[in-house]
Amino acid sequence: MTGEDDATLVARAQRELPYRTGAFEALMRRHGPNIQALCRRFTRNTEEAEDLTQEIMLKVFFELPRFRGEAVFHTWLWRITANHCLDHQRCQKTHLLETLDSEETMYLPDDQQRRLQQAEARIDAERLLACLSPEDRLIVLMRLGVGLEFAEIADSLGLGLSAAKMRYTRALDKLRAIAQGGRPD
Repeated sequence: MTGEDDATLVARAQRELPYRTGAFEALMRRHGPNIQALCRRFTRNTEEAEDLTQEIMLKVFFELPRFRGEAVFHTWLWRITANHCLDHQRCQKTHLLETLDSEETMYLPDDQQRRLQQAEARIDAERLLACLSPEDRLIVLMRLGVGLEFAEIADSLGLGLSAAKMRYTRALDKLRAIAQGGRPD
């Protein structure tokens, strides 16, 4: 792996793309495992996570030349990742609800019914997380889904460290209250 920091790699990739991809590939080797980990948490499916990761990397490939550096690359990358995952979930939810409306689901083989039940559980988790503001949802997923430290989350979202910790704690409290049948604050 290259010893260059993200800013240096981004600048080099912006000059090189689309003809040379060395700097872009270095960025993806550095950040790809975390992207895939978050995608895996969103989908709970390895194949889907791999597909989403590839789609995100492709989006970054095409958008990187237009990256203006108004935010740190890491922040920009996490926003693309989170938005892509959320869009994917919305599409999955729509498809599942259409499938559930069909009477044919009663006659699905066991493995397909199990996958359908898993998808329903994902939708329940999505609905729970959807009660949070997008930024709070992102904080929870970055912390629990990827395992980022609070300092990394704060930097990525432009928050102070104490604000990131407080928002995380309040988001978890809200999720607990809703899950226990209570009302969100």
